Order: sequence, then C-alpha cells, then structure tokens
Amino acid sequence: MRALDLFFAARPLLHLPIWTVYLVSLRYHHQLSGEMFGWRDLIMMVGISLLFAGASYINQVYDYESDRINSKLGFLQKGLLTSSQLLTGFTIVSLVAVAVAPLFSWFTFFVFAQLLLLSLIYSAAPLRLKDRPVGGLFANAWAFGFLVAVSVMPDMTIHNAGLLGWDAPFYFFFAVGATYALTTIPDRLGDAATGKRTLAVVLGVTGTMITAIVLLLLAALTAIGSRQMLLFFVAAGAAGLVFGVLLLRTESSARLASKLPLFVLTLAAGYWYPAYLVFVVALLLATRAYYRWRFQVSYPELA
Repeated sequence: MRALDLFFAARPLLHLPIWTVYLVSLRYHHQLSGEMFGWRDLIMMVGISLLFAGASYINQVYDYESDRINSKLGFLQKGLLTSSQLLTGFTIVSLVAVAVAPLFSWFTFFVFAQLLLLSLIYSAAPLRLKDRPVGGLFANAWAFGFLVAVSVMPDMTIHNAGLLGWDAPFYFFFAVGATYALTTIPDRLGDAATGKRTLAVVLGVTGTMITAIVLLLLAALTAIGSRQMLLFFVAAGAAGLVFGVLLLRTESSARLASKLPLFVLTLAAGYWYPAYLVFVVALLLATRAYYRWRFQVSYPELA
C-alpha cells in the first residue's frame, strides 16, 4: 500500500509533459543522426522521470499549506504519507538518477545535476523559486523544456549538428514556460494567501495570459527557424486559443488551453512511438482507479 501511494505521490500524470517533450525531441534528433530508439534512450527517460519524481516529493512537503488552501489532493493532508517518507523518497530517486548519469556521458551528468539542483532551490528555502514570478517561470522552462529536450544529445560540442541546426530545446523552453504560466492562474488565490508571489499573483490573470501568448509566439518563431511545421502549428494554435480565452475570461478555458498543446504533442509522440500511447492510456486508467479508491474523486479531468 505504501509503495503504491509513493508511486502516485510522484504525480505520474505530471510526467506526461516531460516524456512527451523528450520523445518529440528524440524524434527530431534521430532524424538528423539516423539513429533508432534504443535502451539508452529509455533509461535516460527513466532517469529524468526519477528526478522529476523527487521534485514532486519535495514540492509537496514545502507546499503543504498552499495545497491545503487550494484544496489539492494531498497525500500529506490525507495522512497517506509523511513528510519524512517523501523526503526519503526524494533522496533515493534523485541519487539513483544522478549516479547512473555518468554511465552515459559527463554531459548527461551535467544535465541531471542541474535538474537535481533546480528541484531543491525550486521548493526549498532560501530561494524557493516556485514562489517567485521570474524564478518559477525560468526554472520550469529551463528544466522541463530546455534540459529535457537537450538531454537526447549524447554530448555537446561545436561540431554537434544538434547544437547548430536543431532548435527544439529553445522551442520547448518557450512552450513549457507558457504552459507553466497558465498553470499559476487557478492557484493564485491560495498562493497569495500564503505569501507566494507567483506569476499570476504578480501580473494577474490578464498579464499572465499575455505572457503565455508572447512565449508561445516565440516558440512558433523558433519552429519556423527549424522548419518544423508541426511544432509551429502547435505553438501558434495554442497562442490563438489563449487569446480566445483572454477574451472569454473563464479559468476553465484557461486550463483547457494549457493542456491542448500537450495533448497534440502526445498524439504525435504516440504516432512515432505507439507503445508510448498505449502506456499513457494505461496510466490514465490506473490513475483514475487509484484516485477513486483512495480519495473518492474523479481524477484526472480535462478541465
């Protein structure tokens, strides 16, 4: 029972953006290198996921009060897990991921070390980037946009074709940043009540949506520069959706707009890697069954 709670406390559905960014980036990198998906790619993906699981554990410890105010489904609030168990889980999964990284390359170790450092300073004092408008935006965009995308490269040198002719890391930096900005809107009241200065608290709903639109347009321009039209249409379409939401001024529409780009990219990743789409469907069903059993709620929901 405890192991099952720890698995779902790692927020596996929130790993979907990471897996999707990784697989879409991998597809474009493989088009340049001529390689195929292999065990190295799978283990790398698992390592990144372990680091994000650790970040989820520690975040729940430090976000206890705001999660309670925002009525989020909390493993700590429900007494299913303790803070010490989550911190132990953070330590174990993070160290395993970083220890394995040098087996791939020192470049991979450098990427993983950055992800681990960001997971700490994102939630823990004194920096607590998650409570800062620019810090929270940059940390998410850099970690889960740029670093996840760039991790598909085995190394980074001046002769690396990925560095010179492949702009997906920058595309996902902007796209993930925009998605993060929108996710701060539903939590702004609870965040403000606990003294957090997230993007939505500082800029308000309108300012946050405008920020997301600008970032999505930058992502679209990056995709044009790389001649990746699928990525262009995803970013440009998302920008149009957020603009429409800005006119409608409904938060449910904002949540939907933030999820649709990921949905489209997940379908693309599933087209290129069919086993991934099967895995996502199975995970959705398992998560829904678990939350119905443990929390008596229907989760996830579209909006």
